[in-house]
Amino acid sequence: MKPKIAIDIGTSFTKIYKAKTDVVLVEPTVIAVKNGNYSRPVACGKEALSLVGKVADDTQIIFPVSSTDILDYKALVALIEYFVKKIKLPFEVISDVLLTVQCGSTREVIKKFENALIGAKIYNVCFAEAPILALIGAGAELTSDVPSAVIDFGGGQTTVCVLTPEGVISGASMEIGGNHLNQMIMEHTETALNLSISSATAELLKTSLASLDEDDETKIVISGKDNLTGKNRSMQISASQIYKPVREFLGKVLQVANMIISRLGGDTLSQILKSGVYLTGGGSAIYGLGDYVSSSLGIKAEVVSEAEIAVIKGAGKLVENKELLEKLKLKV
Repeated sequence: MKPKIAIDIGTSFTKIYKAKTDVVLVEPTVIAVKNGNYSRPVACGKEALSLVGKVADDTQIIFPVSSTDILDYKALVALIEYFVKKIKLPFEVISDVLLTVQCGSTREVIKKFENALIGAKIYNVCFAEAPILALIGAGAELTSDVPSAVIDFGGGQTTVCVLTPEGVISGASMEIGGNHLNQMIMEHTETALNLSISSATAELLKTSLASLDEDDETKIVISGKDNLTGKNRSMQISASQIYKPVREFLGKVLQVANMIISRLGGDTLSQILKSGVYLTGGGSAIYGLGDYVSSSLGIKAEVVSEAEIAVIKGAGKLVENKELLEKLKLKV
């Protein structure tokens, strides 16, 4: 098979790469459905996300994918159909697809995603693991005898992995990601600042202010509900005021990263100490992340260019390279 597109279905965003083009779609993995009518959704992607908190009782806003599984099969099928239709030319048939999967995904979960694509009339599907695609998208030089390390910060999951093109040497996926950090920020503003904020406002704080500089005084103004008066109010918040949840989040990730590194044998460890670790995914945009990870792990850490689309960029390179695809696709 020769895939025409690669799809990365994440908890927060779905991304599509089209052969001989580039990344052609980056949209939220969310759909709005009225009265359970999946065949005619109210909205998909960014339009559906904009409706959160604004719909009547007969309309559901559905996030169909968790970090490790499908939560709503019908919703995911409808969403895939919509996204593929959006990026294909009139009368163009797309039946072959490369789909990214998380490191260590079970055959059962992979089969569920394959069935969802078949439900969307995509009948030939092959799979590749996200961490190795992230490294390829980052431009890492992959050889069979030299390992590479990556920390991929996704919306619903963060993966720490040491691998070669032959497979994973040591790795783990954690059920914490950018969405988890949003929740931690919400809880922190409520307890420390007596201000209840929405998930959308927490996302704004994360993307605008998240910093690993404890004295960072970058500021923005947000709105929320005052817990003491019950009234809405605006408040200026600095990066230093959300430093605590950001550092706690990174502490959880780096605890696992240290464990993974400690498992490595002498030769592999010495090679990783020389080559360092690549930081990919949307969560790697936290200010000061590279220096913080480097200091915590004692090895060089590099936030890659276009980190938020490194996985789909790597998948695109496989779509364009049949020999590389045959080498790296999963045997399921």
